[in-house]
Amino acid sequence: MNLPYLLFADKEGKIHSHPYLRMAGALLDKFCLPGQEELIAAPSGTTFFYLPDSYPLGYDPLTKKVEQIEKVKGKRVYPVSAFLPPSYLRLYNPAAKFAKKRQKLPLWAYTACGFYGGKFKVAAKKIDKRIRQSPGFYNNKLIEKNANIFLKKYSQNRLYRHLFNCALNYNCLAAKNLFMQRWEAPLPVARFCNARCIGCLSKQDKNCIASHQRINFKPSILEVSEIMSNHLKQAKEAIVSFGQGCEGEPLLEADLIAESIKQVRQKTKRGTININTNGSYPDKIEQLCQAGVDSFRISLNSPEEKFYNLYFRPKNYRFLDVCKSIKVANKYNKFVSLNLFIFPGFSDSRQQIDKLIKFLKKNKIDMIQWRNLNIDPLYYANKIAKYNLNPTGILNLISNISNNFFKIKMGYFNLPKEKF
Repeated sequence: MNLPYLLFADKEGKIHSHPYLRMAGALLDKFCLPGQEELIAAPSGTTFFYLPDSYPLGYDPLTKKVEQIEKVKGKRVYPVSAFLPPSYLRLYNPAAKFAKKRQKLPLWAYTACGFYGGKFKVAAKKIDKRIRQSPGFYNNKLIEKNANIFLKKYSQNRLYRHLFNCALNYNCLAAKNLFMQRWEAPLPVARFCNARCIGCLSKQDKNCIASHQRINFKPSILEVSEIMSNHLKQAKEAIVSFGQGCEGEPLLEADLIAESIKQVRQKTKRGTININTNGSYPDKIEQLCQAGVDSFRISLNSPEEKFYNLYFRPKNYRFLDVCKSIKVANKYNKFVSLNLFIFPGFSDSRQQIDKLIKFLKKNKIDMIQWRNLNIDPLYYANKIAKYNLNPTGILNLISNISNNFFKIKMGYFNLPKEKF
């Protein structure tokens, strides 16, 4: 049997492999064994966590049952989870038994993993051939040196200072790109949001800690246009993106963004201007199309309104407005991507696949960016457990969409306009 061995950790965080139990994965409340085609060697940049307030579950090949372990050699043990680098899609959540009273887990994409043949294995698929966010491209000493040069040259620009913190303290790869003058760089501008996403990276209630702090000031047109102009003029495959994890909804600052774009486009036509958005206000989408935005990436966790509302908890807009925004962007011939949040057991259910196919037939989409949903797996599973979904596997989801919509690009990263 080639299924990897179960991983577990002790209270110091040291990782061990079990002598005979094998790894299992979770699809909502179902525990299952990954197939060989669903396992790869852990890619460079993978990090590992242990899960507190829980116990590992492993498969016994002799009894053919999933078993819970609490102690090994008399010592308390914990499940181990992998967190994948960009461009890799999680196929299974870790198999674990959680305590009834526990702290909600931080906002990461927890992935089933094991150990076999001297290597860590993860249940994952590489979803984008591009390697532009591979760990080898990010030398933190060089990035810090470059960032300090920018801060000295543009000492009055608060947005550069904000992104310095994102790059060096929050390890934001997009912010690091800014200071390396390459690829996609972030332009956060929005302090507020018109959604209350349960997986929001920058604003959470008292029961969960946000991954990082949201921007706390409104940048000026000068600050925004200065960064935009510098990056678009000089960077390799230059993209600037509004709508970052460290901000709210950029459509709420459409006037600021539109005026900044107009000023920059008087200076250079080079590079790609992108908006990552929830697509809530079609009139703002139209305003930004007219200002010169090249592409929109619109976030969805589901193409079905009841599940969309469960995750996004929208304020002053509806799912129908998101669909209208896509049509507005189509009218102006803009490149439209779906930022599709994938959660094993939910996204790959037969019901959700059918709904996604219907959505894609009704709405013109140029690209799907397959993204892992960063959230406590049990918390999210409990939110949707009552709907009796039938998981079919993430690979089956991808295959269904690829076979039905061969003209839609599939990947992970925003594209420069030369590759639209």
